[in-house]
Amino acid sequence: AGGWVVIHFPDEPCFVVTQSSAARDCGVRPQMPIAQARDILPDGEYVPADFQGYTKISGELTARLRELCPFTEQLNFYEWFCDISEYAEEEMLGEIQGKLRHKIPFDLSLGVSENKFLAKLGTETGKPFQGSGIRRGLRETPLEHFWGIPKKFIGEFKKMGIETIGEVGGLDPNLLEKKFPNAGRRMAQLGRGEDDHEVQPFSKPEKISRSGMIRLTDSDAAKRKFLARLAGDLSEQLIKGGHAGFALHLDITGGGQRVTNRYRFLLPTVRSSSLLVGATSMFKKMREFLPPEGPIEVNLSVN
Repeated sequence: AGGWVVIHFPDEPCFVVTQSSAARDCGVRPQMPIAQARDILPDGEYVPADFQGYTKISGELTARLRELCPFTEQLNFYEWFCDISEYAEEEMLGEIQGKLRHKIPFDLSLGVSENKFLAKLGTETGKPFQGSGIRRGLRETPLEHFWGIPKKFIGEFKKMGIETIGEVGGLDPNLLEKKFPNAGRRMAQLGRGEDDHEVQPFSKPEKISRSGMIRLTDSDAAKRKFLARLAGDLSEQLIKGGHAGFALHLDITGGGQRVTNRYRFLLPTVRSSSLLVGATSMFKKMREFLPPEGPIEVNLSVN
């Protein structure tokens, strides 16, 4: 199928969890409804996610990577940051490829640069972001690859006529801060290829939560959009804080009295699509305990 592979949530509401680079280049994105993905790639290969299998393999790879490079941070099931500043780059990369090749039936995609943001862009785009080529690479990289910012920000930039990450770096930081309070200056730095977040081998102990009201009688699309918003807000805060690896909790209150149910979900990721997978799974397990009518309060949190 031309490398067009789409991994999707196995139950309803069915949406994209992740996709191959070929499918991504065609416009398929995480959290996209599976029907929309099929419209874009009718001949793609659609595979239901096996989260238990992913967690097992992911844990094995994390342990192996930390044997090779102790300063390894896990970003999600299939992405890691390794601080290789004390190693000879070519020697280290060759060792990682060679010692992990027997663990997985495919080659690793590696992005190498002077900071986490540029390394991530290298993995996303398959291009090097190093030395004199950094600014040119940023000017050529579409906003869709601007890792860690909400989709609504990308829409706002496009309204301003901004199409690439490098163009964001050329804007006045003060004007950006005014338009995007608490985020504008950081986006300007990233647009210039600057990122002072160090590789964090272990997560920081902290609880972050987001809440909202919804009804079980709302449409499936409305419930999914509601959970996606909570997951997106949490993901944004986690990425800003340089966190990785959490326990995800879903607490729901309703029915005229305070009734709370909790389902623990161990989640080694900060990506919003993965947080949404966990929240959706928990919500489905808890529905039978919820009042069929009336508003309910939903609280999504990570520890």
